[in-house]
Amino acid sequence: MVSSSRNTAVAGVLHGVTAADAARLAADPALSAVIVPDGRREPWLQELAELVAGERLVIPRTTLPSVTPDEFTGWAHTALAGAPASVAAHLVDAMAGILARVVDTAGTDKVMVRVFTEAPTRRCGFHVDTVPPQSPTVGAVRVYNGPTTEYVACEDVLGMGEFYTYLARRERLSRQAERERRADGPDGTALAELCAMDGSPSFLRPGAVVRRVPADATVFFRHLDVRRHWSVHPVTDVWIHRSPMRGTARLVLNVSPVPGRG
Repeated sequence: MVSSSRNTAVAGVLHGVTAADAARLAADPALSAVIVPDGRREPWLQELAELVAGERLVIPRTTLPSVTPDEFTGWAHTALAGAPASVAAHLVDAMAGILARVVDTAGTDKVMVRVFTEAPTRRCGFHVDTVPPQSPTVGAVRVYNGPTTEYVACEDVLGMGEFYTYLARRERLSRQAERERRADGPDGTALAELCAMDGSPSFLRPGAVVRRVPADATVFFRHLDVRRHWSVHPVTDVWIHRSPMRGTARLVLNVSPVPGRG
């Protein structure tokens, strides 16, 4: 059910050419995301992938609530102090560049950053990212190795009412499945139902496919004012996406805007 889209544009999602295309999100309300490829694959990315998949580069799940690109750069140099210098230098520059683009596009000074290395689980199903009231709404996600983020085209969503009904049920099942896992017994019914929901999302029109972000690409995408979460708003106001359900350890960078510049 997962496809890797090579179209120039899918309803709500633009496949851009450079990071500057992220500015289209501010100008075009019909866009929910802009996917920007790196272009030529640099050798350091392959070395990084081997380090992360082999768990020789490990970043515990970390949240930096409000940092400038320069402050993030300082943190990243410390976090990557044990990595090969050639990889660390390129990675710090690449991540800081994404933060700088979000700051510029969102018109703010600081961002919230979540960064980690870990293997996919069923914890992060289809969802939308939110921001505090009156915050800028353009953020970004980058997966540096392994299976990439999965998403759906806006035109394939039956409606936000159907999506939030799905999300509420999935969140309940996810909590139940986690309780059953911690009980250290055989897998219960919650996990089976969760897998069925993930395999055939009820908020999608018949025949719709789940798409996958191409490798070596950054996604700049709309976040939702948290006050509108669970409401019936236009589908293009959000990018509905999820982590893959299985695979090797990945390095993930997620950037959300926070209020700034007055």
